[in-house]
Amino acid sequence: MPIPKHHERFYFTFVTFLVEDCLFRVPRDTLESQSDVFRDLFILPVQADKAEGCSDTNPIVLEGILKEDFQSLMKVLYPMPFTRLPPSPDGLPATLEEWTSILKLSKMWSFTRVQEFAIQQMEPMLAMRPLDKVALAQDYGVTEWLVPGLLQLARREEPVGLEDVRKLGLDTALKLADIRESAQSTMPTWAGRYYMNPIDRSVDMPVITATGPRGSTLCDFTNRIRQVFNLQE
Repeated sequence: MPIPKHHERFYFTFVTFLVEDCLFRVPRDTLESQSDVFRDLFILPVQADKAEGCSDTNPIVLEGILKEDFQSLMKVLYPMPFTRLPPSPDGLPATLEEWTSILKLSKMWSFTRVQEFAIQQMEPMLAMRPLDKVALAQDYGVTEWLVPGLLQLARREEPVGLEDVRKLGLDTALKLADIRESAQSTMPTWAGRYYMNPIDRSVDMPVITATGPRGSTLCDFTNRIRQVFNLQE
């Protein structure tokens, strides 16, 4: 009788993590295939029976990680139709808080595809929450959220306040206040006081001027936002 061999796809090695006071035991292969950080962790040569993560008595301890955050990430990495957790309609995390945890850990551990998926899932949740959108963009480097989020904040009627400072920081709040005082003028540069080029009056060079009232949804602050925050198109 031939010696049995491991199936190339469906023979899993499991790994145990201790997060706060809770043990998680999951297939190692998914972590290795999705994250360079975990791939490098597992490649270290050790005896199998002494390796961290091989059992409940010798888990890999994830210091500084919250159990709820790690659980949210596991729900995306190991989606199961029959789970002991209360399921959302599609089996994925359902709240912005959960997806924020996933975004945080996926960025920390280089789960690139999970990070992109989290950003995609969070987009509609943040559509009417521009302050949170900009705060999360700053915290986790989601640059594509900055311009649309700041544009919504620049167009709102409410002035910059303490909640903006608390979530965005003083520097960003002050820049936002500056942006709200200005809008882009598309008037040709050779017209009246907008004249910019004494040699060639045929060149239209947009200038920044205070032409739009605060709270105007028609003002296009996009170029001003890119200028103040040094963002590339």
